[in-house]
Amino acid sequence: MNKAMLKLNNSFCRYWRFTYGISKTQQSSYRSCSGKTCIAWYNQQTVGRFIHTAVQCQLLANIKKRFRNKKTYIYLNDTRTSKQMSEPVPTVHHVSYGGRFEVSEDENISSEWRRRSDENSPPQEIPSNFRLWEPVNVTNDTQNGDALRFKLVSYNVLAQYLLECHPYLYTECSQRNLSWNVRAAKLYDEILQLAPDIFCLQEVQVSHLKSFYSKFEELGYLGIFKQKTGHRQDGCAIYFKESLFHMQDQISVEFYQPELPILNRDNIGLMVKLAPKNSPTSPFVVATTHLLYNPKRTDVRLAQLQVLLAEIDRFAYSNNGRESIYLPTILTGDLNSTPDSAVIQLLNRGYVSAKPYREKDYSDFKKIGVTDNCQHLAVYLNRQKGVPTDFSMTKLQNTDYDTGDISYDTNSQNHSELFNTGGLGHSLKLKSVYDNVKLDGSIEATTFQDYWVTVDYIYFSRCSSLRLVERLRLPTEQECVVLGQLPNDKYGSDHLALAATFELKSVKANL
Repeated sequence: MNKAMLKLNNSFCRYWRFTYGISKTQQSSYRSCSGKTCIAWYNQQTVGRFIHTAVQCQLLANIKKRFRNKKTYIYLNDTRTSKQMSEPVPTVHHVSYGGRFEVSEDENISSEWRRRSDENSPPQEIPSNFRLWEPVNVTNDTQNGDALRFKLVSYNVLAQYLLECHPYLYTECSQRNLSWNVRAAKLYDEILQLAPDIFCLQEVQVSHLKSFYSKFEELGYLGIFKQKTGHRQDGCAIYFKESLFHMQDQISVEFYQPELPILNRDNIGLMVKLAPKNSPTSPFVVATTHLLYNPKRTDVRLAQLQVLLAEIDRFAYSNNGRESIYLPTILTGDLNSTPDSAVIQLLNRGYVSAKPYREKDYSDFKKIGVTDNCQHLAVYLNRQKGVPTDFSMTKLQNTDYDTGDISYDTNSQNHSELFNTGGLGHSLKLKSVYDNVKLDGSIEATTFQDYWVTVDYIYFSRCSSLRLVERLRLPTEQECVVLGQLPNDKYGSDHLALAATFELKSVKANL
């Protein structure tokens, strides 16, 4: 850095800074997306001025462990006051917008910081072939003359305010790679290099929609966005090229359902119905979501997926007068679930036992009218009559739709055999773009969560009109060691992007 150390003059930098005379009652706090203190670390003894000595560097390296000590956490309902380090809603002066930086002229500190950073991090020389496009179904790679090939990307881009809310997760990253200005440039370049026709994003920060994500609209993309409920400041977005696709419809899904205790989180889903402009009678559905992170709450993620699949079932269903089918569907997102989890088993197999995850939960899904086949009861009954089902006929709540009191009677008590059976299934016939395990048995990875693991996915319908052509290769967990901790010098997020090329056949080709 030319004998200078880049420092943030805001909350994130203050996480690293220690001063004289920190008393037992002084605290360093972080802000949650709701503007309330979500985590605060406080010192229990006086700490001397922070200097880059071996002892102090060792103390810095142990901060992550100290944060994980439950005795040093203060939760939302704690009555003690704390000094705020971030604004409830980020402003242009906040690091979430890139921040304003100061440069230290302290040559010794800069050199020591740079040296120790190099010692503690693995080499950052990422092989040029680290991520390659690999063909799928090589024996049938001839493009149909009436078909449309398009490239789709799914990417958790890491909301800046979440990075700041959990700085202990990024202690091994350089401060420069954690600044929004630097990360935004890398995200922008990476997405443009992938050149997607459609891309689905998770953790899109609301305050960056106009200042950053609007740049994609200047390139010919049209985007739709759904913010998480409550006071969360991020959400999901889907962008597509207006020159290629016409948007026929879109809906959002809110997983917060007051009627069910298990559905008490603010995660959401988003989906769009697109039709190629050269084949308007061949619509397909693209959906994306970001499920709950908490590793111990598979039960919540399974319930969230149940609601999402019910909405996809309703949204993707088509009756053209000749036949009733599901439109070709692509589901993407950060599912926060490993390949061996119940969530992924439900998607892969179409069925999973839910009993182990609902033994202590007394949520009655009849209250929201979603059956164990991941289908609205209203949909199930209306299809028997040949009647379409709009959202007002379901029992879900969604702040995007002002339906008033739900008065549509689905007689759920008369169909209790469809609910709470202990098993979950769906009829969408989905297949993963990625195998999760290489032919040699090595495990693929998309992010680091205590170890390299896959939690991001792209699924697509197993049907004759939608075919997977190629995919952007995912590295193995062993290969990811070269990355160090994300974000790094190459990648602007703590997740790796997923990408695939599909071929969509026109309806005429199937007649």
